[in-house]
Amino acid sequence: MTLRGLSPSQAPPFIVVSGFFITACLLWLLGSFVIPFALLKNIWSLPLLVHVNTVGLALFTMMGALFQMLPVVAGAVIENPKRKALISWSLLFGGYLPFLSGFFIKSLHLLLIGGFFLLTGVLYTSLLMLHRLISIKSYTPTSKGMKFALLYLILGAIVGFALLLSYWGFLPYRAVLLKVHLASMLFGWVFLLVASVSFQVVEMFFVTKPYARNYAMNFPYFLTAALFLSLWDSLYSRVPLALLVLFHAFLTLRRLMGRKRKTTDKLLHFWYLAFLNLTVSVPFYLLKDVDEVFFHYFLISFGLFFTTLIIGMMLRIVSFLVWFHLSNEGAERVPLMSEVINQRMVSLCLYLTALLSVSLYSLYFTKLYILPLSLYLMSAFTFSFCIIRGCMVYFRESPLYNPSV
Repeated sequence: MTLRGLSPSQAPPFIVVSGFFITACLLWLLGSFVIPFALLKNIWSLPLLVHVNTVGLALFTMMGALFQMLPVVAGAVIENPKRKALISWSLLFGGYLPFLSGFFIKSLHLLLIGGFFLLTGVLYTSLLMLHRLISIKSYTPTSKGMKFALLYLILGAIVGFALLLSYWGFLPYRAVLLKVHLASMLFGWVFLLVASVSFQVVEMFFVTKPYARNYAMNFPYFLTAALFLSLWDSLYSRVPLALLVLFHAFLTLRRLMGRKRKTTDKLLHFWYLAFLNLTVSVPFYLLKDVDEVFFHYFLISFGLFFTTLIIGMMLRIVSFLVWFHLSNEGAERVPLMSEVINQRMVSLCLYLTALLSVSLYSLYFTKLYILPLSLYLMSAFTFSFCIIRGCMVYFRESPLYNPSV
């Protein structure tokens, strides 16, 4: 049986993907408590906030999604996915906790220990996936973009660890390392992976016009050239990257608004909100060296971009995978996708994310820090509750885990 190109023989076991997703939810929930506590204790740091979202939420989510997408979308099958995913998860999880603790208590020793395990986990997982991607004979825009995104992840992780070593005085050029680390991780890894996935998901999920093939196939090269230019200390050097981001956001929003399928879809609103946040991030990115507040708002708006998209996509992916695996395992009760996660809770996740965006943008004027912190906590809790409860539907109904069912 094949469904939208997804067959049981290609798809990894549900526990592989759900393990990363559930961990991402729990780590994001942990971070939503750590951040306000750090503020109350006057041990606040911007890197703490950034890495709660980029590592705790985004890295674990994207690794889980890639274990699912590589064999299905790119035809890059990973043998023994359970064992390899467990090694990947163990290294990343084992590194994240001391890494987060290092930021929290300002311990460079913990940061180095956590950074080493995170680097090892990133290298193991990325090289594993790149090996499978390189072995395939033909590339789609999505699989080609994934390959480049993984290369940028490796670069960003290595430079990030080098940045930690620079704080010990072992390496010079700390400012350059920080610039390369941010560019590689935010644009080379996160943005490129999102863009690559959008080349397939936007058309498939929302029945839109496809992206122009020449544009999609060459997108990683366009981004690489723009990223290289952006490393110079000039506002004008960042213009090509800013224009590329704006152009992709415009193309995506235009396709979503002109979609052929006009039915109401909550996932669509997550995409709208995410790409609006991405658009807002561009002027802040251009002005980030003019005033520190612009740099902060760039990180906030870009963080809202990928966080919103992760929430919307994970809610859809978990619902689909639970239905798909139970259907193919011959489960006695197979819920509809709309039944796996309560749709009212999905709407609540959307409203909370939208309110969080508004509260963060208005923070400059209101100074009401308690409001975005409360909405951040509520968003993390509601989202985590939905995902974990949705995953438990599978484990409760699956004959593989409950032979008597």
